[in-house]
Amino acid sequence: MTDAVSLATMTGPMMAAAFKFLFDRASTFLDRRNAVKDKAEDEAEELGGTAVERESVENLRRAMNALEVYDEHGLPLRSDDAKLVGHLETVLGELQRIEGRPIDIAAVARAGVAVEVESDDVEGTVTGLVADEIGETGRADVRVRTRTVKAGGEVTGMRIERRLG
Repeated sequence: MTDAVSLATMTGPMMAAAFKFLFDRASTFLDRRNAVKDKAEDEAEELGGTAVERESVENLRRAMNALEVYDEHGLPLRSDDAKLVGHLETVLGELQRIEGRPIDIAAVARAGVAVEVESDDVEGTVTGLVADEIGETGRADVRVRTRTVKAGGEVTGMRIERRLG
């Protein structure tokens, strides 16, 4: 791992933030993929993808199955837990491969707000984050992905009411 702060060296709060981010992001990806797969099966189509993509998805599923045990049973998230770190590194690596871009897990794990919103069709209003203000040391990472904004619809990533910085 090339990040200045690796998963194996994170402190407790950073590890918890990294776990939540990766777990939520991978869960969202797998849920969306399952929905597409179910729709494809209903329409008697095969869900495509290259062999590399299918391998990434399977690796991601296996790692997520192991991480679900930590999530469901509230097991401690410690950087000295080699199995935990290994599964998180697998999720991180496969998400990066699937998305085709790096994820700065150290930046994600630092204190701040991370919001990710995915929607297919927007008819009303979708706002990723509304804040009164964000101070000098505050951090917000907002990602909004929308396929279609219909007439009268509005998508806003972040709205800051008073002050930034």
